[in-house]
Amino acid sequence: WLVLAPIQGTEGAAAPYINGGDIENSGFEVMLSWNDTAGDFSYGATLTGSYNKNKVTRLANAEGIIQGQPHILSQGTAYISRVEVGQPIGYFYGFETDGILQNQDEVDAYVKPTDGTPYFADQRPGDVRFVDQNQDGVIDESDKTMLGSPLPDYEVGLQLNAEYKGFYVNTTLTGKLGMQVMQSYRSFADNFDQNYTTDIFNRWHGEGTSNKLPRLSSVSNRNTNWISDIYMQDADYLRISNLTVGFKLGQYLKDVDYIKEVNIYASVNNLYTFTKYDGMDPDVSYGGNDDTTWASGVDLGLYPLPRTVMLGLSVDF
Repeated sequence: WLVLAPIQGTEGAAAPYINGGDIENSGFEVMLSWNDTAGDFSYGATLTGSYNKNKVTRLANAEGIIQGQPHILSQGTAYISRVEVGQPIGYFYGFETDGILQNQDEVDAYVKPTDGTPYFADQRPGDVRFVDQNQDGVIDESDKTMLGSPLPDYEVGLQLNAEYKGFYVNTTLTGKLGMQVMQSYRSFADNFDQNYTTDIFNRWHGEGTSNKLPRLSSVSNRNTNWISDIYMQDADYLRISNLTVGFKLGQYLKDVDYIKEVNIYASVNNLYTFTKYDGMDPDVSYGGNDDTTWASGVDLGLYPLPRTVMLGLSVDF
């Protein structure tokens, strides 16, 4: 695991790559297969599954922490990804939220436990309610915490096949469970002339309209600029990676000596993805620039996987 060494600019040379530390992966893998026939009908299934727990056990610095790059989710924002001893590599780091301030009563109740004054002088309905983790009456860097992990806890796969008198069907399903994605499809910190996605219709625009997306504003503010879990979504998915349907004509060509088999088929890749994630693809590997290759799970609208349809004819002589 190679990272750039944190050196001072006065060293007079570019930072070298060093071993970042030690990472421990522990878990299990399981595979179950079944194949059988019933007359002219044959079928089979293979189920695979794995569980993995990722943990950083040592870092090659005194702090025991490596911070990711800033300006990833949007220009002007703090870093999202972080490495810390005892945590999964590249976990998401930021402010935890407790919904949206719905009305003036909730605004008046969002006060410091130390002296009963408002957390922010300009707070109003539609603002994000940030959690004061240490209850010191100030929302600052010390209140940031682990929000989630881009690494899945479980990975699953299922292969099914069946054939009857030359007709056959094969399908492969793959999935990941127990991971999160940080999503931003626009630059909200420095550029206000970009389009939003239609999710913006679900923003807070009156009491009870949203408890997730804050009010819109004509100026940049903490609601959007602060890295928090309002940008994080669960990204569990199960994908039909391939579906192939075909017909073998060999049994009808027994009188043709020079042809052994003719196979006509249609195949679809990336047929459908079952997920509650509302972005273009829940399986994103992007996490920043080349200096943070350990980071992942940031969706900035990268081009999704295409769905491809193929028609084929193969002849064996």
